[in-house]
Order: sequence, then C-alpha cells, then structure tokens
Amino acid sequence: MPDHTAELTVSGLPPHAQLLLALATLRLTPDEVAAVRALAARPDLDWGAFLEASARHKMLPLVGRLVDRHRLDRKTAAGGAFPYPWVFTTAYLGNRTRNLALADEFGRVFDELNAAGIRFAVRKGFSLGEGEYHDPALRRIADLDVLIDRADAPAAHEVLVRLGYAQGTVADDGERIEPFSRQTQVFWRVNLSNQLPYRKPAGRPDVLDFNVDLCHDIFQQRSGISATAAELLDRAVPAVLCGTLAAVPAPDDRLLDLCSHLQKEATSLHFIEDSQDLQLSKFLDLSLVAAQRGPDDWAQFVKRVQELGAEAIAYYALHFTAILFPASIPADVLDVLRPADLSYLDSYGAMDGRTATWQQPFLARLFDVHRHTGAAASNVPRT
Repeated sequence: MPDHTAELTVSGLPPHAQLLLALATLRLTPDEVAAVRALAARPDLDWGAFLEASARHKMLPLVGRLVDRHRLDRKTAAGGAFPYPWVFTTAYLGNRTRNLALADEFGRVFDELNAAGIRFAVRKGFSLGEGEYHDPALRRIADLDVLIDRADAPAAHEVLVRLGYAQGTVADDGERIEPFSRQTQVFWRVNLSNQLPYRKPAGRPDVLDFNVDLCHDIFQQRSGISATAAELLDRAVPAVLCGTLAAVPAPDDRLLDLCSHLQKEATSLHFIEDSQDLQLSKFLDLSLVAAQRGPDDWAQFVKRVQELGAEAIAYYALHFTAILFPASIPADVLDVLRPADLSYLDSYGAMDGRTATWQQPFLARLFDVHRHTGAAASNVPRT
C-alpha cells in the first residue's frame, strides 16, 4: 500500500508528465514559462507520450492556448520549442467551435425546460467553462449535466423527446440512438443517481452526439449519503449559461458536487475500465473552484460537509487535488476533514462490490496508462 506521508514527487515523474503538470494552469508567470521551456528542451522528453497524456487528461485545448499565448513554438535562449505546434493550437481552436455548437444546442434545452416550468441547475461543464475558465475553448465538454428533481423527470423526459433525444447509446453508424441493454439499465438503476443518458446524433465531425444527463442526487446510491436535487435546487443560484437563463448549485454544493464526482470516477470500476478514472482536468476543475474561496467560505463548506456526513468523500478529492495544486486547498481544511483511517485512499471498486487496493502512489498511477490492467470488471456493463 502506498505511503501517503511520502507521496512520489513531481520530479520523480517522466519528463512528459512533468511538462503536462507545469502546463496545468490558466496563466504562466515568466518563471513558469522558463521552466516549461527547460522541460521542452530535455533530450529525454517523449513528445509522443506528452501528446497522448495531454489528450487522455483532456488538457489539449489548454496546452494549445498556452503554446500560442507564450509562443512556445519558438526556440529561444531560455529553452526548446514545441514541435508541431499546430497540433496543440488546432485542438484549442477546434474545441472552441465544438463548445459553441454544444452551447447552441444546450441553450435550446435550457429554454425548453424553463418554458415547461421545470427547475434545474447546471453541474460542471458550462458552469466551469463560462465561469472559472473564462474561455469557451479551454475546457473540453462532453455532455450536459443538470440537477432535476426526481418528481420532474417525466416532464423533463417529454421536453427532451420533443427535442429529438432518446435514452440509449450511439449506434455504430453514428446516425441513430440504440436502446441500452437490459444489463446496463439494471446497473444504472442500482448504482447511480442519474437517469440513463439522453442522446441525439449531432451530425457533425467534431460532435458525435449531444448528451444530456439528468441527475437527482450528487452522491451515489450506495454511498449512504444523500443531497437530493430537490434540496439543492432550493439553494441554487441564477446564472446565464449558453446565452440563456439557467442556474448553478450554491457555492458549497457546487464544490462538494465536484468532490463527489471526482471520487466516484476515481474509484469506480466502470470508469477505471475505460481509463477515465484519473484525469488531470478533473483535479484542475476542483482546484480552480477551490482557489476562489476565502476563510469564511471554507468554514461554511466544512460545516456543510459535516452536516451531510460527507467528510470521507470531500477529503478524498481535496487530498489528491492538494498533491497537484497545493496552493488551492488550505491545510487546516484538510486537517478538519481528515478521517482517522486513510487506507480507503488507495481502495477502489467498493461501489461495485469488488474492493481492491492500488499498489502505486497517486502520482505514479495518474500517468500510468496501464494502471487499469487487472482492475477491469467483466460484470460492469458498458454503455
């Protein structure tokens, strides 16, 4: 079992991983630019591995903007240049086009939900892209996650069907939606707090499909903790997203939602099998939201976590985020939330009924493309 008092340091990672971590920020100081150039000049840097890691961790658009803004494509006395810079800048510009297409579509969804009198709040995605990132191109958005009271699910279903959505998976031809298998439907009902995803073919080379997830609780059913959409919507804050009226969870709920989402995907065999369990972008999301909070905000957050009994979930996400972005998470918050037994930090599969333990430290497995080998569960259905 890894020793959490002596985590692997960044300097112990391969050069491509060090470089990606150095670029996991919205802005680079002059000293940071110099450090990035020094890493880029290392003869042992594997650029293929860097490109793969940037894509897998959903960091390509952000890397592209930093390459452009800081002219990292040009070799200087301070260090080497990025090869094939157009790969990175094109990812940035392409993601802008993609996200604007998603915003047009999801803005219509918001308008129809509002017209039907259905309360909703937007999770992750556009609330981060138009909020903390301040740029519609920086964050790759996969789908629309919205909190909906379970009692409003039938009305929301009617809205989405009217807009051309169906619950299912994209067919091989990319032109239609096929119903989920019975096994997947059972897995979803037993394990998750979401409706089965609603999808609609997009007919675009940059957007395979439009995907809407209706969520009724920010915690998973087997966690033993609950914060229902009905309660969260009473606390939600109005916002303008995708060019129209929407809402986002209250600040404490929004941060806790990110913690719960990160912990769920990092420990679920369903996501481990798909190599989506650990993505640097998720930790960056959480760090950007956390960095905006002051001492009073953190005190309120801790109180909220304790009221819900969610200390273990919050600590899991904040602990690992602090390893990557130490300035964003106050040490005293971690001290208050820290459980007596930290062995669960290395466990996974509990929600799937197949608990196992990682043998690598967090930083090592974050960049190990083969970490999922042996962790895949044949009884976890694919969607």
